[in-house]
Amino acid sequence: MEQDFPGGRQIIRQAFLARGTPASALDATLASLSEATINQYTRPLRLWWNFCKIKEINCFSPPFSLVLEFLSSSSLGRISYSSLNTYRAAISLISSNEIGSHPLIKRFFKGVSTLKPQTPRYDFIWDPSPVIAHLASMYPHEELSLELVSRKLATLLALTTAQRLQTLAAIRFSNIVFADSLVIKIPARLKTSKIGRPQPLLVFKPFLDKPELCIYSLTGSYIERTKELRPEDANSLFIAVRSPYNSVSAQTLGRWIKMELRAAGVNTAIFSAHSTRHASTSFAAGKGVSVDEIRRTAGWSKSSEVFAQFYNRPIIADQTFQSAILSSH
Repeated sequence: MEQDFPGGRQIIRQAFLARGTPASALDATLASLSEATINQYTRPLRLWWNFCKIKEINCFSPPFSLVLEFLSSSSLGRISYSSLNTYRAAISLISSNEIGSHPLIKRFFKGVSTLKPQTPRYDFIWDPSPVIAHLASMYPHEELSLELVSRKLATLLALTTAQRLQTLAAIRFSNIVFADSLVIKIPARLKTSKIGRPQPLLVFKPFLDKPELCIYSLTGSYIERTKELRPEDANSLFIAVRSPYNSVSAQTLGRWIKMELRAAGVNTAIFSAHSTRHASTSFAAGKGVSVDEIRRTAGWSKSSEVFAQFYNRPIIADQTFQSAILSSH
């Protein structure tokens, strides 16, 4: 084996070639994996690579016993069941002997699920009402700095759509249409993208009764505010608040949202920016929004139990999803 880890994408490429994928089909085969999946697999593959180097074995055709040894040693730390399952998926992807479906591997994971049962990240969630009130106080928008306008828009979008930050970062300027409603199409490949599953489509009607919370007008104001600042190749809706004003990542949006949550009194030592998904969906459920509507808005499939199992948390302290959230103020 090589001494240095070649990188997640490269090791997957090598594995596909080793399993007989012709060079002419390699790009299409790799395209079956999203960039997010490759990034998610990179750390487990690096650890697996180093383990195989120490054990002097071929990482593409390992003995089942050593895979179990690797997974067992990995499970001794604070790693969760879902993270360990990612390790299995990553190793299985590059293995030539269907390692992930071996009976002993499956039995091992059945035991791990007993020892480390999956639990919701939060036992309770913050009340969106004070956050919405805080965002409403950030008005008129013309008097706010670009940074504050950016943070407000990102936070409102996160709360009213319950979408992942990756989805918000994937909004493209060219896919935004203003008509009777604001329509935002998101054709980019996402973590949840699958054949036959529709891509996110965000629709916002003007909120005339509360202009301080109107995403239709706020988005228009933000676009106008950033029009002269955008580099020609910056097609993302969200751009940096300082020169050179490049497109920003999901991580940057997360920092912006976390700053507004903190300013509204949310304990961000406990709650991350992703908690907006928990807070908004739990709040909407408490307001009587149907589970089907919550699933549709947040991007879960009709049969998904994710909301009931992991997201519907008690809030401390027929309407549409967005109206339920914004009417909390």
